[in-house]
Amino acid sequence: MRVAQDGFEPLVQVLDLHQSVELQLALTVAKQKVIASVVGSSLAFSNSDPVYRQLRAVGLGKTFRFDNFALAIDTGTFQFRKGTLTILNPVNGIVTGAIFIGTGHFSLKPVTYLDERELIRRTGAAEVNEDFNEAVFRFTGEVRLKFMPGFGDQTEPPPTAALLLTQWRDRMRHRREQALSFMQSLLEGENMDNVDADVLAAVYNPSHPEFLNAYLHGEKHRDLRFFSRTHVGAVPQINSPEEVALINYDPGGMEDGIWYLSHLKSEYLKHSASSAEDRRLFATHRYKIETVIAKNGHLFCSATVSFESLVAGERVLKFGLLPNLRVTRVTDDQGRDIYFIQESHKEDGSFYAILPQAPPVGKELSINVEYAGDKVLEEAGEGSYYVGARTSWYPNLNGFGEKASYDLIFKVPRKNKVVSIGKLQSESIEQDLSVTHWTTPVPVAVAGFNYGEYEKLELPDEITGYKISGYYLKTLPENLRGRGALQSMAPRSMTKYALEQTRAQMQLCSFYFGKSPYEEIHISEQPNFNFGQSWPSLVYLPISAYTDSTQRWMLFGQINAKFSGFVQEVTPHEVAHQWWGHAVGWASYHDQWLSEGFAEFSAGLFLQNAVAGDWRKDYLEFWSRLHDRILEKNNYGIAPNDAGPLWLGERLISPRTENAYQNVIYPKGAFVLQMLRSMMRSNNAKDTDTAFIDMMHDFVDRHRERPATTESFKAIAEKHMTKIMDLQGNGRLDWFFDEWVYGTQIPRYHFEYQLSPADGGGVKLHVALTQSEVDQHFSMLVPISADFGKGMVRIGQIGIAGNSTRNVDVLLPASPKKVVLNASKEILER
Repeated sequence: MRVAQDGFEPLVQVLDLHQSVELQLALTVAKQKVIASVVGSSLAFSNSDPVYRQLRAVGLGKTFRFDNFALAIDTGTFQFRKGTLTILNPVNGIVTGAIFIGTGHFSLKPVTYLDERELIRRTGAAEVNEDFNEAVFRFTGEVRLKFMPGFGDQTEPPPTAALLLTQWRDRMRHRREQALSFMQSLLEGENMDNVDADVLAAVYNPSHPEFLNAYLHGEKHRDLRFFSRTHVGAVPQINSPEEVALINYDPGGMEDGIWYLSHLKSEYLKHSASSAEDRRLFATHRYKIETVIAKNGHLFCSATVSFESLVAGERVLKFGLLPNLRVTRVTDDQGRDIYFIQESHKEDGSFYAILPQAPPVGKELSINVEYAGDKVLEEAGEGSYYVGARTSWYPNLNGFGEKASYDLIFKVPRKNKVVSIGKLQSESIEQDLSVTHWTTPVPVAVAGFNYGEYEKLELPDEITGYKISGYYLKTLPENLRGRGALQSMAPRSMTKYALEQTRAQMQLCSFYFGKSPYEEIHISEQPNFNFGQSWPSLVYLPISAYTDSTQRWMLFGQINAKFSGFVQEVTPHEVAHQWWGHAVGWASYHDQWLSEGFAEFSAGLFLQNAVAGDWRKDYLEFWSRLHDRILEKNNYGIAPNDAGPLWLGERLISPRTENAYQNVIYPKGAFVLQMLRSMMRSNNAKDTDTAFIDMMHDFVDRHRERPATTESFKAIAEKHMTKIMDLQGNGRLDWFFDEWVYGTQIPRYHFEYQLSPADGGGVKLHVALTQSEVDQHFSMLVPISADFGKGMVRIGQIGIAGNSTRNVDVLLPASPKKVVLNASKEILER
């Protein structure tokens, strides 16, 4: 038995009754929440928009019987068997939600094969079927009409309806700084939705893209969430335009995660579903940001954001801003205060600005945001700082989804330096502050900075003309000062080495991929030990990249091959991101492998072409490490590759496959490009990579102004494919992308050969190649190499399909010492 009443804690008791009985029950007064706010002239506009206040406190309206009614929303169907539907009180004349209490059933059937396979991986079934007894709905005004045909007679609201609404609010307004799961980091992290603010956008704009959020208390799963949001995407935190999602929210549980995320069924029927759909409501043109960093690491900032509206009637802008950075004032381009929303950083504290009127589509306007706070910088030791919130230290309107111009001014204690993106325009001293001014010559996707007591070193590049500079710290961070192995570190000389690596990689990438859009690159040391990152013209290198092999041996007490590989790869990988991720962006999480996988491939290219001496050992070990990352099973007996196809991106992460994203997107993405290079390779020693280089230049040039998708890269690859790659005879690479990007099969090969004298001289090579552990349609071109006494030379490729053996005879000019399959790790095999 459960008894609930507003203002009291719910009472739950288990009773064994055999006849009627009179009970006396005592309810405990609920704990009171007191919220105190100090309002100044500008803060009077914080969280105080009148319509927002109504939404924040909206109560229950009329209640209707709601029996035997089915509501279909795209792939999801709600069957309301018996119960009541209580609508929320109208706000501005608009109903924005409802509460169902009773018995119901929810079902979902995926449209595509890939979505069905992912649902099976998550749940063990190809469809979702869940009985539920409670549901909270929030929606735009027009969605209300879809419920109305099911309204029965008006009745009294159930006693638990008010409590259910309160409990739902508590869940939706709770932010988790240390997430228990990937799903929790998305839904309760720094970019969590303020549902009331999202609804406000629809109240102010009757033409706002339609959405419905459904929160179900199921029999088996207590927090199922079905979202249908046109235009902006069902789960905007994952950077996707896909409109329909089903999430099982169960942090710590083994079925926690996104079960379904896909485009509208109608888009698949029209063949219009695409990662390239523009999900923005506004487009940013420019950011002008002035940042003052205090001695205690707190930031005080003023940001002017210039933008245009893309959708008629829109007034509410949502920004990515770390909730610990508290907004104090927002003004329009005339200096007038405007309303904004930012609840407590412990609640749904995302930042929204509310325009007084909806601007005309295409008209540029600007707002200014003043804010301050901490949690961006953390002192790592004297003169050394960890820099966090790298995409949310400023009010970022669309994240990596667009490029904009940046004008950045930093004022910091004069002993410290800021290294930022773009070009350093000026340096000066104002009282006790060092002032630097940075601008971006071309639009970029994100702004960032590094900070500390840096020394600067420059290295010219006369071949490409890039300006290369390095920034290093003279002292170790606090957590490493007790490590004797690191006391001999020589930061200046190791910075010079990092710059030499950078110069070589910039030259190599320019040759293979085309010119970088940035004239400068700043390589900066950071106190993080095993984490690197790359922003436009700014690279954050981990301090471990500045260690030599002796120091690493002393540190670990052994040669750690994996970590040595990381140190070897991190600089060329991060430098390559100037092309992959910045020159060429990605459209959605499905396409992020085009950034991380291509940067990983580029690190291998560096080991092959830019390392002195015999390159083969380091190069082959690099690809062997990538192979093992893809196929090594975890404690659950699941290999990363078994988590799902490359195309799933971040959705590969699940409670049983927490590291699958890192160990598929990076290494398998690299292998996809490596295999395309292998198939395009010419046997002419003078132009071995010509076709591949032409393809990569074309890919970069066609995506400098628009983000790349998996499909747009496939189109470029098909344009440049060689004749031998046309295994289907249709000029397409469906077979290759179905296998390696949308599929999870990895073949095993067995290889035997015989040599015999050939008629008329020379040597006849007979090869028997067996492919197994794939389906009947799986096809591949397998490279064969021979050693004639001067190292391995590739002699050709053998095409093979299905689980089969193919026999091939090849005429050779001389007898080789050895014939080897896949000698240079050009293809992925078991």
